[in-house]
Amino acid sequence: MDEIDLSGMDLPEKERKILQAAIGVFSEKGFSASTTNEIAKNAGVAEGTIFRYYKTKKDILRGILIQAINLFSSKIVIGGVEKIFGSAEEKDLRTLLKELLHDRLKLVETFFPMFRVILTEAIYHEDVREALYKNIAVKAIEAVGNLQENMVNRGFVRGDVSPTALLRSAIGSLAVLIAQKILMGDKFTSEEFEAEADIAIDILLNGLAPRSPDSET
Repeated sequence: MDEIDLSGMDLPEKERKILQAAIGVFSEKGFSASTTNEIAKNAGVAEGTIFRYYKTKKDILRGILIQAINLFSSKIVIGGVEKIFGSAEEKDLRTLLKELLHDRLKLVETFFPMFRVILTEAIYHEDVREALYKNIAVKAIEAVGNLQENMVNRGFVRGDVSPTALLRSAIGSLAVLIAQKILMGDKFTSEEFEAEADIAIDILLNGLAPRSPDSET
């Protein structure tokens, strides 16, 4: 079972252990096939202890989602982006995108079991999608907007498109590459990943149209 570190969550220790165990069980067996007895066993608590914090198994899942989204948005997902973008004055856009790609890959690899639970529920529940939008998407767009202003002033990016459009273009390209690495694992070597990353970033920066001879250096 994958071990997920929830030490950053501001919760009572028993509740944190319950959530941590639930993430592992849900990720391994799926929500429907999981039982509160299995969660309690993996958390090292009596089954009755779970129901002091959550009335139903569904409430446990919602507890995971709420706490995880809050943690991810403030400390992990957006924090990493802001740290990379904070050094934008010293780097060109290609370097920033490469750093962002590696940071997001590491994030997905570390928290994949939790992401899997959250994204599965987001497909079926509007309130989960809304939480993701408010806590992550809105903040990401704001961070990209700040970066865009910096890059426009330095002549690196267009200023006539919205931060949302820039984010969508970058995320779409890099997310597919990250998904390929996660799905293929060791079959997609580090060398191959780096080569594909350079191609993806080059296309992102220069488009799909053939370059004219004058543009090649």
